[in-house]
Amino acid sequence: MTKTFTENDLVRFLYDELNEDERLEIRESLSADMELRTKLDELQEAKSALEALTVKAPNDVVSRILYASKNLQSA
Repeated sequence: MTKTFTENDLVRFLYDELNEDERLEIRESLSADMELRTKLDELQEAKSALEALTVKAPNDVVSRILYASKNLQSA
């Protein structure tokens, strides 16, 4: 019987959140199923893009947060 893997399973695979049996099952399926391999490659690209993303808050927002924090500590 062939197991069907979801995108969630593949994401768990990418983040090393599977037990050894699950990891082995996915590896075996990846070697036989090019569509699954393509989906994993797409998810890996998305993961890499997210990891490369740098988010920086505008200075005025940071200033307001710091100001509010100081006021809370004084109260």
